[in-house]
Amino acid sequence: MKVPSKCLKPSFTLDSFMKKILFIIIALLSLIACQKETVQPKVFGRYVPERKDDFAWENEYAAFRMYGPALRAENPSNGVDLWLKASPELVVDSFYYREHVLGLPYHINYGKGLDCYKVGHTCGAGGLVVLAEDQTWIGGAYDRWEILEQTPTRFVFRLEYDSLLVAGHILQESITITTEAGEPMNKAEVVLTGSYDGELLVGGGIYMHDTIEHFEVYDALGTVYYEEDALSDRTAAQMNYDYNGSTTQGRIFVTVRTPEATVLDMQDGNLIAVKPYTLGDTLTYYFGATWSEWRE
Repeated sequence: MKVPSKCLKPSFTLDSFMKKILFIIIALLSLIACQKETVQPKVFGRYVPERKDDFAWENEYAAFRMYGPALRAENPSNGVDLWLKASPELVVDSFYYREHVLGLPYHINYGKGLDCYKVGHTCGAGGLVVLAEDQTWIGGAYDRWEILEQTPTRFVFRLEYDSLLVAGHILQESITITTEAGEPMNKAEVVLTGSYDGELLVGGGIYMHDTIEHFEVYDALGTVYYEEDALSDRTAAQMNYDYNGSTTQGRIFVTVRTPEATVLDMQDGNLIAVKPYTLGDTLTYYFGATWSEWRE
């Protein structure tokens, strides 16, 4: 007997129904996984061979770089260069692209920030300082680099220096730097090796540009703080004036903290926060910077 059309069996079975449910679940899980994969990074860093072996990194508040072997003939330091950022947006790659591909110097503020902090052969904005025989000793370019960890919120790398001259002695420096999202201060872990019989005081420092008004603070936590006009470097000041008539780019704020520092002072043009050090030990200090024009 012919079965009436209204009594026809459903076109799907329980198995096909379960397959559809499983497909939906897989699709949802894939969507969640994709969302996790597309989390926007808040920190970044890399080796920069196109700019004489720079090693550059950043988080939301500022960008930094240290100098590599291809720059050695220009007598660089093991100090830290500072790039000012106008917002949490990552800028390192765009700054290098503008400078080296488009020919637009990163010493000029086009709206994202600028490189206007002069380092030369100094500790810069938070570099390592060794105090020995009443003199500060600053190293040169790094010899090797290694990225230890890289996630959207945390970046850790290590630089090795083979020839840190201290009072006539050659020491080796290893510095591991950690930057994290939401943390204004970088963490620096330093190990010095070699031979030296005298007293060493080691920690972080800030170079003070003596052509402008500045302000510094020392406190019991081992902190030195420095504030200056962002256009303290005359070359950067002239470039910005020629480009947009600007005579000011706000102010720079730099901080270094060496826990339990025993000497917080101005030495050889640097603000230093150092403490007694034994070769082979790990010394930890912190450094960070920001700009008065930064906006979240």
